[in-house]
Amino acid sequence: MLAHIIKAAVTFYVVIDPIGTVPLFLSATKGKDVREQRRIALKACIISACILVAFIILGQVLLDHLGIEMYAFQVAGGLVLLLVSLKMILDADLEGVHVNAHQTGVERDVSVFPIALPYIAGPGVIMAVVLQTNNDLYSWKEQAVITGVMLGILLMTWFTLRSAPYFQKWLGKTGIDVITRVMGLILAALAVQTMLAGISGHFKL
Repeated sequence: MLAHIIKAAVTFYVVIDPIGTVPLFLSATKGKDVREQRRIALKACIISACILVAFIILGQVLLDHLGIEMYAFQVAGGLVLLLVSLKMILDADLEGVHVNAHQTGVERDVSVFPIALPYIAGPGVIMAVVLQTNNDLYSWKEQAVITGVMLGILLMTWFTLRSAPYFQKWLGKTGIDVITRVMGLILAALAVQTMLAGISGHFKL
């Protein structure tokens, strides 16, 4: 059990990557003041927790019931990540969000998309929580403990994102722009890798 907890904690930390999410968070919340950024960070982490807990409880059953392979979910999630990464690289960011806000009077909530999904609770994280709480391998007590571990990593992520304005102040606009594009390239590579893993898994390559 202890080995499983340690393995799950390391896995969740790597796939969620709280530090690596900071530049993505700053890009998505560009133009927001510190108080608003912290509100968005808290809301995004709460939404991510709800999404991941829902997948722990119902994800495996739902996907099996609908006949959806995890490989298909990987490809779909990777495609979403790729689109987000291209916006970062091309400096599109969330310009469309602000345009739509002026045109319709309704501003899209960035805490839901893209911060909670797919930045924090992305396809890799969802796959990780489903695998680490596999109904066929682990008892409900073990799954409850692993859920607690996952929530602990999300708490760490919230604290990291809450401190994002300090990173912004230290790096400056130029530094954030550079890091955003670099992270966009890395995210694009991760997206392609996720899709390739799904395709190769489906075709048993």
